[in-house]
Amino acid sequence: MLPMMEHVYHVHGCRKFWFVMGPRDNYENGQRMRAVVDYLTERNVPCGEECFFCESFEIKSGYRGFMKLYEKHGELPQAVICANDEIAVGVCKAAEEKGFSVPEDFIVTGFDNFDKAAYFLPRITTIDQRQELLVEKSMELFLHVWKGEPVEECYYTDTACVFWDSCGCHTDEGIDLAAYVRKEILTEAELAGLEEEIKMLEYELLYCKTLEEIYEKILKGIHSLQCDDMYLVLDEKIEDYQNEGGETLEDITNLSGDGRFHEIGYPDKMKKIYTDLASGKIKMEVQSRKKLFDDLDADEGGREYLFLPFHFSQYTVGYMVIVNSAYLMEKRYLNKLMSTIMTGMENFYRSKRLEYINRELGEISMRDAMTGLYNRLGYQNQACRIFKESKEKNQDLSILFMDMDRLKYMNDTFGHECGDLAIKITARAILRFCPDNAVAIRMGGDEFLVILTKMSQDEMTRLVNSIRKDISARVKLLDFPCELGISAGGIDTDMRCSKELDDYVREADEVMYQEKTARKKQRK
Repeated sequence: MLPMMEHVYHVHGCRKFWFVMGPRDNYENGQRMRAVVDYLTERNVPCGEECFFCESFEIKSGYRGFMKLYEKHGELPQAVICANDEIAVGVCKAAEEKGFSVPEDFIVTGFDNFDKAAYFLPRITTIDQRQELLVEKSMELFLHVWKGEPVEECYYTDTACVFWDSCGCHTDEGIDLAAYVRKEILTEAELAGLEEEIKMLEYELLYCKTLEEIYEKILKGIHSLQCDDMYLVLDEKIEDYQNEGGETLEDITNLSGDGRFHEIGYPDKMKKIYTDLASGKIKMEVQSRKKLFDDLDADEGGREYLFLPFHFSQYTVGYMVIVNSAYLMEKRYLNKLMSTIMTGMENFYRSKRLEYINRELGEISMRDAMTGLYNRLGYQNQACRIFKESKEKNQDLSILFMDMDRLKYMNDTFGHECGDLAIKITARAILRFCPDNAVAIRMGGDEFLVILTKMSQDEMTRLVNSIRKDISARVKLLDFPCELGISAGGIDTDMRCSKELDDYVREADEVMYQEKTARKKQRK
């Protein structure tokens, strides 16, 4: 910015400035603002906050900036210094609407030397960053880092001022406007197809049900990329929350992983996803991060690998690798493509995570806090659902109802802590010996219900005896202050009749009560 300020200050004699700049939190914009402020402050030229408008790097920002500053000051400056060429175009457009002419009424300067500067009317005086030097210096820095060599904190490249009509400096250098228009027409037609494919990709990613579908859409969905190959390299945590899971809290907890991506760097192992050239199918491999691209060290040249990082907010999720991607870089569509892919993947991940959280909250609400067994809500949602499904399939079930013996006596004699421990011991034994597909429920204070696939009478007896033995062993181990036992009653359903689950539970409860009465008589 300093050479441009020198030119405007000394050659054109400007002493009254406005500044239409980019976002205040943007590093490059901050450097450019600091340069002009320092330059003018040294020369006692006013450049207070009232002379600045900061918004974005877009044409509309330049338009709004000029309108706001003109409304504030009521008169024109001698020069408007813009953070880039896009903003400068917007300033010129706003000035024309107000009936002013650039450079007759005031000077405008831009920055970047993009096509808009040379082919706009008036042609925008600007600063050429000489991008070929930026690339060369970037590659030097990359090679130093690759070799583990020390690097400087900042690297600088030379720039060059390009003086055109917007500052009143006329040049004999001509431009071929017809050639430019022809190029723009062809480019617009070419990019329209790419734009359509990216929009279609964005739409299709919204309706993907699985990560495999997303991988397929990303790697095969855009046919106009004109690259040799593409890879996705992702943290395996991207697959957390993807499985539907079972119906228990343990199943849902196992879906979660540790739930966090890296904030700096990548994990030692990552998933590499690519299209197999022979079969055309999507292949996935988990590999050591250091061995993902062994062929990068090959002596043979001719393949350029472009690495593009994926982030979910501050977390590093992985990266995309495009081989020989000159077309995308030339057309400047990389940002659009990556933004579409990252947004689609993040939306999918967050929706699956939300589904998981909803399942977990639903599961927690159906669990008894003391024992981990299902509660009455769990009975309504889980047990009744299983009964309905079994009735539709005409598959009988076994119903086991259990009641703890003398829980009131324990609470009254030894305190409620003793009673709570007795409940936990009983629940633990039930969970330990009931089959995995059984639904175990704490129906009330000392009542327990288990819904099982149909068992024989002998199998039911063995199950109850196993639960009783485990309770007795636990009581001895914990030096429990009194005897602890259960009464149990079991029945089988008959899905041919019209009885509901509640009817069978009452029948099992009656069988259990008969056994409890008999056990009381035995104790007497």
